[in-house]
Order: sequence, then C-alpha cells, then structure tokens
Amino acid sequence: MSTHEHGNAGRAAGAGGSEHTTRTGRTLSGSAQQVWLAGLGALSRAQAEGSRLFESLVREGESMEARSREESPRGESLRDSVETTLGNARDRAAGTWDRVEKSFEDRVQRVLRRMDIPSRSDIEALNARLDALNARLNRAEAQSSARPAPDEF
Repeated sequence: MSTHEHGNAGRAAGAGGSEHTTRTGRTLSGSAQQVWLAGLGALSRAQAEGSRLFESLVREGESMEARSREESPRGESLRDSVETTLGNARDRAAGTWDRVEKSFEDRVQRVLRRMDIPSRSDIEALNARLDALNARLNRAEAQSSARPAPDEF
C-alpha cells in the first residue's frame, strides 16, 4: 500500500466512525423521546383513571373489612383488631415509661443522699421547724413588751 492509499483508508475509517456516532446519537435521542412520551401517557392515564382507581380501592377495602369481621370469632373488624393492638401497645409503653421514670427518680435520690444534699421533704421539715421557732420568738417578744418595765413601778 502506498502512503496515498494509507491516508484514504484512514479517512474512510474515520468517516465510518463519525457516521456510527451520529446513528448512536439519533438512537439515544429517539429513545429519550419515547421515554418522555411514555411518561406523559402514564400521567394522562393516571389523571383519567385516578378517581376510578381510588373508588375501586375503597370498595376493596370495605370488602376486606367485612370479610375480616365475618372471619373473626368475636365479630371485630381488622380496624378494631389493629386499634386494640395499638391500644395495648400504648398501655404497655406507658407502664414501662412509668417504671423507667420511677427508677430514674430513685437513682437520683440515692445519688443526692450520697452527696449529703437534702431532699425536698428534708427542706420542708426544716422550714416547718423554722416557722415554729419564729412563732415562739414572736410570742416571747409580745409577752416581754406587754410586761411593764421595772422602772415604771
């Protein structure tokens, strides 16, 4: 092969590659357009059939609830069963929370006692003693001011 033939062969291969790239680009562009149109079609169908689908789902739900009521030994519906289960779970959680809260309070009290920090009841008892002492002091002062002074005789 001469150099002239090599140059022409390279150009021919390059032209074929460019042509392949162009075809691939058109194919991808066409596919993207089809996906876009399929999406628009799905949206249109969903809008048109949305209310019918919703009504159909409601009817199926009613039917399922009626079947669950018939199949239940106590005649309760699936909703009743779920509500009962949730109520029981809520009650257990509340009971657990109360126990956790009590345990926490007990532990805090033990720590405060170890640190010699008085409890609320200790402070209330101390306040009651102070009130009693104040009352006795006020009575004593009132009695001493009611007595005539020794130089008044």
